[in-house]
Amino acid sequence: MKKTSGTVPENFYNFYFYLIYQKSGSYSVRPSNQMENENRLTINDIARELNLSKSTVSRALRDSYDINAETKLRVLQLVKKLNFEPNVIAKSLREHKSFNVGVIIPSFQIPFYATAIGGIQEVLSSAGFNVMTCQTNEAFDAELISVNSFLKSRVDGMLISLSKHTNQYDHIKKFIQKGLPVVMFNRVTTDLDLPSVTVDDYRGAYGAIEYLIQRGCRNIAHISGPRTLLLCKQRKAGYIDCLSKNNLPIREEWIFESDFSIESGIKAAEEMLKLPALPDSIFCICDSIAIGVMKVLKKRGVKIPSDISVMGFTDDSFAAIVDPSLTTISQPIAEIGKKAAELLLLQLNRKFTKWDNRHIVLDTSLVVRESVR
Repeated sequence: MKKTSGTVPENFYNFYFYLIYQKSGSYSVRPSNQMENENRLTINDIARELNLSKSTVSRALRDSYDINAETKLRVLQLVKKLNFEPNVIAKSLREHKSFNVGVIIPSFQIPFYATAIGGIQEVLSSAGFNVMTCQTNEAFDAELISVNSFLKSRVDGMLISLSKHTNQYDHIKKFIQKGLPVVMFNRVTTDLDLPSVTVDDYRGAYGAIEYLIQRGCRNIAHISGPRTLLLCKQRKAGYIDCLSKNNLPIREEWIFESDFSIESGIKAAEEMLKLPALPDSIFCICDSIAIGVMKVLKKRGVKIPSDISVMGFTDDSFAAIVDPSLTTISQPIAEIGKKAAELLLLQLNRKFTKWDNRHIVLDTSLVVRESVR
């Protein structure tokens, strides 16, 4: 460590830190305005009061599986009574962890991710980890910067949902090579053998088309998402296979590529309405696309669902309140976030080292509302 001479200004962030080497061999970091307070509670004090070892108290505070329930309760009751707060910095030094986890998502504007992050936060916060989230705005360069930033910040692990432009993975491999765990969720790739959490996009899409057929639809269009993303490929495959199985036409002019925004749904619908022959139903890659489509159809006087039925995918919060309410394929979004966080915790706690066969695929479900005939 580089040594400097001179005094520290009093206005240096209003406080500065100093280190005290404790007899236990750990370091405490305290603000200068608390230097005089040498009676600050430590784990040693809790252990002495309860006649327990320091390691037992520490395991109780970590909610370790190998601690007796009665002992854990005694520790937690005293901690609450004394308003004890563990020294996070000392804990980080002792356990060689930052207790920070990085999360990378494509965009905060995609409703899916607000709910997913809620699930991630719930699991990781209860385990004592802070969650730092970055959005890439669908830019690969931003994803690269975010991963490098997490490396510099010494996060303990990372959860990532890929940008639509990500087609090489050296930045993620670099993270893994440093021994740091990574879990992919929602937008994943088969080019990396990493733990992942997704839904069964193929079966979800197949089921959506089956339902449209059951309701009498025969000319079914599809507004897909970016062709680079695996989930878009799988949903498109489910759409095509179901049509093929039912001997219904697959017309290339009825398949449009879009983004995941309402605006791209509007654009796709406007292009579709220029066709000489219109479909009787539209299967959309996500609910935001469906909302954009419905806006255009209503503006043009097309009746939903009697003229054209509209099917979404996701079941965002607004799907139930639009008019007509949106029939869609529901994803267990919060559960996706929770499962991804749990997979990361398993690695952080070294509960498993082989990452293959840790691909969790959750089921979707059909939500019937008003937008399909």
